[in-house]
Formats: sequence, structure tokens, C-alpha cells
Amino acid sequence: MNAQIPPSAVDISLPHLGRCLRIDQAPEVVSALTQAMPGWPITVLPAQDPIPDRYVYQDAEGLWQGCVHEPNEFHLPSPASAACSLVAELVSQRMLNEPDLLGLHCASVEINGHLVLFPESSKAGKSTLSVAFAAAGYRVFGDDVLGLTPQGAGVAMGVAPRLRLPLPNSFPAEFVAYSERHAGPEDERYRFVIPDENGLAKVDENCPVGAIVLLERDSHILEPEVVTLPPAEGLLQLLCQNFARETSSATLLTRLLPLMQAVPCLLLRYSEPLAGARHLAQAIKDPQLYAANQASLLNLPPHALQQRGPITAQTTLEHIWSAQHAVTAYPLGDELFLINTTSGAIHRLNSSGKIAWQLLQQQPLSGHDLSDVMASYFKAPLAAVTADVATLLTALAQAGLVTNQP
Repeated sequence: MNAQIPPSAVDISLPHLGRCLRIDQAPEVVSALTQAMPGWPITVLPAQDPIPDRYVYQDAEGLWQGCVHEPNEFHLPSPASAACSLVAELVSQRMLNEPDLLGLHCASVEINGHLVLFPESSKAGKSTLSVAFAAAGYRVFGDDVLGLTPQGAGVAMGVAPRLRLPLPNSFPAEFVAYSERHAGPEDERYRFVIPDENGLAKVDENCPVGAIVLLERDSHILEPEVVTLPPAEGLLQLLCQNFARETSSATLLTRLLPLMQAVPCLLLRYSEPLAGARHLAQAIKDPQLYAANQASLLNLPPHALQQRGPITAQTTLEHIWSAQHAVTAYPLGDELFLINTTSGAIHRLNSSGKIAWQLLQQQPLSGHDLSDVMASYFKAPLAAVTADVATLLTALAQAGLVTNQP
């Protein structure tokens, strides 16, 4: 950007951030950003010195975004892409400016006067589910970021949900029609969906949290199901892995533990988002629709062990094992949390268990072969590692996380 202010330039001012963005020769970016943040009042001002930290401009080669404190600029393929990039940066800056507001990476919708949170989980469909809730008539607080006050209320960021394109052919006509009828800025990759005026919470609107829901999206699930999960250490750590990574663990525990103790934790298993949204909304309103609590943190109920039959250390080491596919993995530092999506059970693996799981995901191994690799990796005595591997494989087998062949 030139030091002299171009006559075509404008500055963007936002609550909490002030004059925070310079846009030059790109009125379509101003329009896209305004549509993508319908719940956040945007003021467009004549450009003035000093230049804001962030800027976007258009030249003969296209759109470019940069920061006055950084030497490199990057290309933006479309106004919709510019809106995606700018929304993420502006919301992040807002969170940095307000340390009392804990930033949660989650989608959130209002059901029965309380927020239901869907923590960040890759490809689980939280943004799609947010649009589905809007299509079903529920109020969306956001599909990516939510603020949490020290009192435990969720605070909206005023940003419209965003769908990844193209939409799958399996989506129902009702969902597709809603997303097209409420389409905002879009390009080949993304489409912002702008709910009706009361369908999206405005910036700074707050609501108490009523439930935390993990998602398991699988095309083979015929009917949506809601399974209860325990508000225990494993789930808490799982949520912390996705919430506000820059915040210290002690602060996260202090802020999130009361929340975990106060609200139910659920797993929504679904295939089609609109059906999943409607089923979950009914389950939130009527907890009797929850499936029986099949979730466990570290151990299975005794009857489950008896049904699987005895597994001896010797047979455990001789059998060839592979990781089950119906398992969702959430890494947290050196540890790993696994959800058996059939039962909803949560299991935690330490650093050595994490390595063993990753090896079994790559290829089937016998207990003896796995012990050899682990002993070499950790430079530990083979006899001790073999005993630990036998115990680990027995536990994984009893939990239904691995399968074996003689």
C-alpha cells in the first residue's frame, strides 16, 4: 500500500475494534464482509491516517490482503474468500482484546432458551448442522466461535454460518432450498448462509449454556441417535483440546469445570443434517429420548467384558490386531482420546498408548511385533514393554477399539 491515502480507499470500523481495516478499490469486499457479519454493525468511513493494521486492496492481478507489520501479502481468490479470512482475523482480535471472554471453537444454537454447543471436530459437520438448525427454525449463535463469560454464558460474535461447497447430493431438497434462498457471499469453495433477521444472534447477545454435544456424522446411520456422555475428566480434556488453545490449562479448568458439572454432555450420531438437527432439538426438550448411558471413561461395565469372553495375555500377544474404523480420535498433547462411535464410550490413552494406536492404524500387527516396535521406539526392556502391550491390547479389545485375527 502507498503511504498516500488513495481517494478510493475506505476504512472499516467495528464495535470493540474501532477503525480496524482499510479496503481500497474493492467495494465488493465491503459488501461481502457486511453480509457475512450481519449481526455486527459495520461502519464504513472515509480513509484517514494512520492506516489500520489490516488492509485489503485490488489491482490488475486480483485481491490482496496484508498487515502493515508484516512484509508479505497473500492473494484472495474472491470477495467471499476475503470475507472468510477477514472474519477469522477480526473475531480473533476481538477475543485478544477481551481476556475475560474465553474464546471457544464451537458452533452454537439456541434451543429452549439455552445454548447447545458443538465443539470443534474436523469434518464432523458443525457448520452444516448450524445451517440445518436455522432451516428448522432455531436461532444460531455461530458456527465457529463463541465467547464464554466468567459466569458461563455464551456470547455471540454476529457472524453468519458458512457451508462448504458443493453440497452433497444426499442432502434433502428442503436443506438445499434454504441454503440457496438465504445465500450470501459465495465462491467455488464456500457459501455464507444468512438466516432471517431473528435467526442469527447479534454480536454481544448472550445466553446460558444448556448442553455440550459431540458429533459423529456417518452416512451409514439410518436414524439419528443421541447418546449421553459422562461429564468426566476425559470429556473435559477433549473439550479443552478444542477450546482456546492459547489459554493455560489451569485457566481452562477453572472456567470450564463448573460448566461441565452443570450441563449434560451428549453425542449426536447422524447422517442427514436436517434430520439430525430436529432429532437433537426434540431430545434436548425431552431428555427421555436420550439413548441409555453406554459411555465409559476408562473401563467397560462388567457385563460387557463377560459378553466378549476371556482374553489371555498369551493369545493377546499372538493375535494380529488392527484399529477399528468406527472410532473418532482426538489428540491432546502427548495423549489421545478415543470415542467408540457405536457405544459413545470415551477412552484415554497415554503417550505410549497413543503411539501403539497410531501403529495399529497404519497396519495390522501381532502383540509381539507391536512390542518389538514399541521397545525399540522407547528404548525400553522388551519384557516390560511386552507385558504393558498385552495389558493395553486386552483393554482395547474389551472396549471394542481393535479387532483381531488368529
